[in-house]
Amino acid sequence: MATRLVGVGELGETQVTIVEDTPHGTLAVGLSGGEPFAVSNRCRHLGAPLGKGRVDADGCLECPWHSALFDVRTGAMTRGPQGAFKPIAGVVKGTLGARKLKTFPVELREDAIWLTA
Repeated sequence: MATRLVGVGELGETQVTIVEDTPHGTLAVGLSGGEPFAVSNRCRHLGAPLGKGRVDADGCLECPWHSALFDVRTGAMTRGPQGAFKPIAGVVKGTLGARKLKTFPVELREDAIWLTA
C-alpha cells in the first residue's frame, strides 16, 4: 500500500520538507534532479532536521545547521560539516558519515511524492 507524503508544489525553493507520522517516522522528503526521495530526517553530525535544509544544485541534501551534504539516493555523507567544523569535516565524514541516512522507496504520482512498499 502506498502512502501520500507531500505534493510537489508544497516543496518550495528548498525542494525538501519534513513529513511526520509516516510508517517510518519523520522523514525528509523532496526532489533531487526531478527525482523524488525520502530519507531519515536527522543529520548524522548533530541531529539537525534535514527537511529544513535544501537540495543543492548538484542534487545533494544540505544540512541546515552546518552544511554537510548527503547523497539522497544512497544516504551517504558526501561532504562533512562546514563553518567552525570545516577543519574536522573529513574526520566527521569518515566516522559519523559512515552511518548512512536511511533511504525509503518513493515515486511521483499525481503531482505528489508517495512512499511505496
